[in-house]
Amino acid sequence: MKRNIILLALLIISMLMIVPAYAQTPTDTQNQQTQGSSAGSVAAPDKAPAAPARQQRSDDGRSLQQKIDDLQKQVEALKEQGRTREKLTITAEEQSEKEKSVLTAVGREYTLMQKGKFELEYSLRYEYTSSSELVAGEENTTLVHPRANHTVRNAIGLQYGLLDNLTITANLPFVFAYDKTGSSSSKDVTDLGDLTIGLDYQPFKSGGIWPTTIFTLTGIIPTGRSPYKINRMTDLPTGNGVYAVAMNMNMSKSVDPAMIFGGVGMTYRFEPGGIDYNINGIVVDAVKPGMSFNAALGLAYSISYALSMNVQFQYAYYMGTDYLVTGGETAFVTPAYSSANLIVGTGWRFSPKWMLSLSLGVGLTKNDPDFFFLARLPFSF
Repeated sequence: MKRNIILLALLIISMLMIVPAYAQTPTDTQNQQTQGSSAGSVAAPDKAPAAPARQQRSDDGRSLQQKIDDLQKQVEALKEQGRTREKLTITAEEQSEKEKSVLTAVGREYTLMQKGKFELEYSLRYEYTSSSELVAGEENTTLVHPRANHTVRNAIGLQYGLLDNLTITANLPFVFAYDKTGSSSSKDVTDLGDLTIGLDYQPFKSGGIWPTTIFTLTGIIPTGRSPYKINRMTDLPTGNGVYAVAMNMNMSKSVDPAMIFGGVGMTYRFEPGGIDYNINGIVVDAVKPGMSFNAALGLAYSISYALSMNVQFQYAYYMGTDYLVTGGETAFVTPAYSSANLIVGTGWRFSPKWMLSLSLGVGLTKNDPDFFFLARLPFSF
């Protein structure tokens, strides 16, 4: 306690000694200056350094102001860079639209419509298939005739968003087919194709580590010309002639800047009714079509907001079909076969409402077309 009192007393004494030094009156200051002047040569050396000191303080002030100005310029430059980055960085909504545009160029099975939104799509598909046909000639000779088949399918597709995760679809094709064997024999047909109606459902929201998954249920109605109700020697089919149900699971995942997509599915075909089919003199009364299984895998890349490229491999396996004659006896069974195609495509988005998708496919087995070309033009409302 005594120690604290002593320290406090020393502090008060120190303050009392300092205050008089700053309490000089203007008269005291003037007297000191007069005494300094009368000192002559003694006071002059003390007053001479005052000008350089003021100059140094002025220079230091300007230097500090310059540093402050430079710092402000650097801050403004950093702010401008930040604003530029914000302009270049796309939002989550823009990223979602970009991914949807890339997948739409691949196919409608990988995207959904928003609730209440409507889309109309026109598509044009051209297929070319070539083969050779053995024809009996004169004097027990066999001739090989080249065969070329051209098929053009124009289709109108509709998509409507019932919910954000549920879309109803419909597609009706108009088919022109031309088949030529040798140099003189040819046949052609123009008619409707098979109508398809489907539902696309996404049970889980996109995002995270899991891919976007869409389940598709499609019904196929035989509105086209059935192959089981025509004379195959003089006419061509434009449909499959059977009711069918297709179930698919399609997945896609963003691995920026690319998109990986693929899917698996199966198709069940019902027995056609009221057929009138003759194969090499055998009248067929019933047909039991086989099931088919399909798979696809591909990669899409966004070159810019308006342009994308994609490549995919498609594979399908078709089980054999039983042809029955009167009495339910099996006349013959077609063997199972595989189909595979390699497809390269591109998409151009001209506006948020419409785009153009072009694809070129090459058949990899003898059961596929030599090549096909597909153009799609979806327009959103």
